[in-house]
Amino acid sequence: MSRPSSVRPPSRRPSRRAARPLAALLVAPLVALLTAGLVSVTAPAASAHEERTSTFPKGTGEVPRFLGYDNARSRVVCRPETRALVADMRAGAVKDRNQRMLRRCEFGSIQDAINTISARNTSIYVLPGTYRETKYAGDERSDYCSNLETESNDPLDEVDYIGSVPDPEGEEGEDSDPIALSYSDQRRCAHNLNLIALFGDETPRNDSIACDSRFCGTQIVGTGQRRTDVLIDNRFSKLNALRADRMSGLYLSNFAVQQAEFNAVYVMESDGFVIDRLLTRGNDEYGILAFASDHGVIKHSEAYYNGDSGIYPGSASDVNGENDRFRPKRYSIEIFGNRSHHNTLGYSGTAGNSVYSHHNRFYKNATGISTDSLFPGHPGLPQDHARWSRNKIYSNNVNYFTKYVDTGVCAKPMPERGYLQGTVCPVVPVPVGTGVLIAGGNFNSTDNNEIYDNWRYGTMQFWVPAPLRDEFDPAKLYDTSHGNRTFGNEMGFGPRGQKLYNGMDHWWDDEGQGNCWVNNTSSRGEPTDNFLVDPGPCAEGGSFNSPGTAAVKDAGFLSCSQYDRNDPTLRHPPECNWFDSPPKPTATSGDPFPIVPGSGEIAPRSSTVGGPDVGWATSLLALGALLAVGAASRARRTARG
Repeated sequence: MSRPSSVRPPSRRPSRRAARPLAALLVAPLVALLTAGLVSVTAPAASAHEERTSTFPKGTGEVPRFLGYDNARSRVVCRPETRALVADMRAGAVKDRNQRMLRRCEFGSIQDAINTISARNTSIYVLPGTYRETKYAGDERSDYCSNLETESNDPLDEVDYIGSVPDPEGEEGEDSDPIALSYSDQRRCAHNLNLIALFGDETPRNDSIACDSRFCGTQIVGTGQRRTDVLIDNRFSKLNALRADRMSGLYLSNFAVQQAEFNAVYVMESDGFVIDRLLTRGNDEYGILAFASDHGVIKHSEAYYNGDSGIYPGSASDVNGENDRFRPKRYSIEIFGNRSHHNTLGYSGTAGNSVYSHHNRFYKNATGISTDSLFPGHPGLPQDHARWSRNKIYSNNVNYFTKYVDTGVCAKPMPERGYLQGTVCPVVPVPVGTGVLIAGGNFNSTDNNEIYDNWRYGTMQFWVPAPLRDEFDPAKLYDTSHGNRTFGNEMGFGPRGQKLYNGMDHWWDDEGQGNCWVNNTSSRGEPTDNFLVDPGPCAEGGSFNSPGTAAVKDAGFLSCSQYDRNDPTLRHPPECNWFDSPPKPTATSGDPFPIVPGSGEIAPRSSTVGGPDVGWATSLLALGALLAVGAASRARRTARG
């Protein structure tokens, strides 16, 4: 995959020294309480989907190549309506190819074709038609698969949380059907949660997660002239429409997937995959989700009407986790040529590490791009080394919170919400009107993008305290928001050069070392920002570390993290302005949601590395409140369970 050639390593690295003595004294009691289980930090129930604890692949794989339309190892799938659809195609090579393949069609189900694979690198050619996979949507479970809660031979000792899964009927579920399954149980009970499923590791009881079966290298390829010619319609029958687990060499191309309770396409613990020219729409959470995977490419695809994000490269293989320089060693996932619009988030990734996203369009979402270190249970935290370059990030102002959550539309059963007609039910809190959000990331590059018409902020960056990810070492309290660079971006200019202002070009809580914003142009002349002290140029090392400043400049996550779309009292948490639609900005407008401290004054911060000890005390007061939020969130989830 491509690597950036225009970035340079910083002249000063973020400090990894131990916490200051006063900080240690203040944090120690909190850590003791956390360790004793008297206080807890967790994401709210509305942002927690159970999943087995994941690990990264070894990274010895490679990006697979397309095997073409004439692979000798192949299966052909068609539907009763396929013949008429092919006959209606416009004349040309694609129609001729489909007519030839139609004569070879042996299967009416994609999963049936997958089940007959006998050798690696087999292509499944899917002809035009709608694939509801009714045999597997209503699959009768064996006694074992019906009683996994109590009868599993491979139960999980613990589970992690990814995203959110409310009950499809609109309420918190009370059944005992487990969502988090061990890999062995996922493979044995493939359709408990998945409409179409591929599992590459046939030796789950050994220590390796590598793909070692006949399914490695499988390619599922739609043969139509348009992506929508081949449609996989889950109709909310399963959690995931298509799951590929430990599937190295996977290639998915040229079809549409819709109406999943969680993911349209879910790739997990896989080393080497390509998602090419897919359309994912009308899903309760994610369009395309890749998790704990390496050597992946997501390209030329489109995602819309998804309740979380259109594209989610979460916990991408942390190949730069030990790299404390700005320049990455390599990237694990590359994302290019995509359009992601009319979602809660165009792109997001908790622990979205080592991801290179370029030449995409993220527009008309609530927030365009987000990466974070906010939620525990994601390998590779804290987040590091993503790059967003030469993307168009614009008009991310759509307020789905007031339009569909506050009005009760999202409380209806999923099939009645109108997901294919444009309803989006946000499952996570985001600041409406924001282009790029970095919440607790390190060594990220936001460069050479066109960022305009985002009515709150063009870019937003803030520190995330380590306890939010269940890390209670006092020395790591301030280990996020370091070494990020924002440079060479065009702020507030439309595609024809017209002035389409952002509410404020850059918002930052002043936390972290080595952050810089340079060589960005703005439709207002100079980029607008809220910086208390100029962070300085990248060539001189960027910002100094000043722990505690974030207590003065609240990013809003503290109050907004209580959001739960299923709880009428928390659909719009008190003091949270993220769900307020910002006004249309003008040439002279400033921060649409300015921070007004209770004292009316903001004290200047120290310019020395580490900052004054009082900053630690102040921020720990905020951290104490944050811990209380976590405790309340966990109490709500426990009460429901």
